[in-house]
Amino acid sequence: MSASSSTATLRTPLIEMLIGASVISSSAVFVRWVEIGPAASAFWRMALAGVILLMLLGQPWRRDRMRHWRPDGRTLGLVMFGAAFLALDLWLWHRSILYVGVGLATLLANFQVFVLAGVGALVFGERAGWRLWVGLLMGLVGLALLLAPGWEHVDERFRLGVFYGLGTALAYGVFLLAFRAAQARRQQTPNEALQWWLCLGSAAMLGVSVPFGGENLIPTSAHDWLILFAYAAIAQVLGWLVIGRAMPQLPAGIVGLCLLLQPLLAYVWDVLLFHKHLGGMELLGIGLSLAGIFLGLLRGDQPLFTVRRSEAA
Repeated sequence: MSASSSTATLRTPLIEMLIGASVISSSAVFVRWVEIGPAASAFWRMALAGVILLMLLGQPWRRDRMRHWRPDGRTLGLVMFGAAFLALDLWLWHRSILYVGVGLATLLANFQVFVLAGVGALVFGERAGWRLWVGLLMGLVGLALLLAPGWEHVDERFRLGVFYGLGTALAYGVFLLAFRAAQARRQQTPNEALQWWLCLGSAAMLGVSVPFGGENLIPTSAHDWLILFAYAAIAQVLGWLVIGRAMPQLPAGIVGLCLLLQPLLAYVWDVLLFHKHLGGMELLGIGLSLAGIFLGLLRGDQPLFTVRRSEAA
């Protein structure tokens, strides 16, 4: 294949990847805009996404489609295990967004790259490679530059939000491992169907958690319903379906760079929409953290992007 034809082949998935990464960068914005509690907004994200996916699947309850739509018991068990950690991920992340802001919460969540790499090295015996260690060091230095200078002056709520963000990274890493295992076993079950079961399981678990946090589950305004529907349709369904389609067609380096748009644009939205002020030290910290995450995506010869969000968050 000539260089020109190869470039042409990559152009469409590259555009799709850029669009998908840009779309999901808006996730935290919707959480800030909606006027219900963090667990309730997470519930509606997954519940409404499940309804939308059900419509996209096209009458999956018909007998001729159901045999391909329902996974076997072990696969469904893996999906539900992943759903539990996705629910925990969203429960933590939504609180982190409200406590520390759109940009920092999204950056902290992307540290799941290092969680996955650590599991790969310790559990599966994968070679980490120098990129992971350099990337982890850069990420930690960048995070220190972001947080250390004013840490003694921030309130307890902000500190809690940082720990929630790091907890998000851990929970999301476990979810990705479980869902990847389910995808490997799914046989003829469409990926969209696995996503629907994932939405169903996560929504059920989040719905149970809402009353314990003293939140109201039902939105009381048309404004909130509109924001929640947009959150589910744009950030949950559209963004990840597009990314899931484009990701396997692109080289690891290009995918890694495209995925960095999510935390980068999250900071842009934080500045433009919520008037976040970024000083020189913070900009340097953000840059180092993003560079470290990118290196973490390319550990050794095994690109980590193959287990990143291609399904739902």
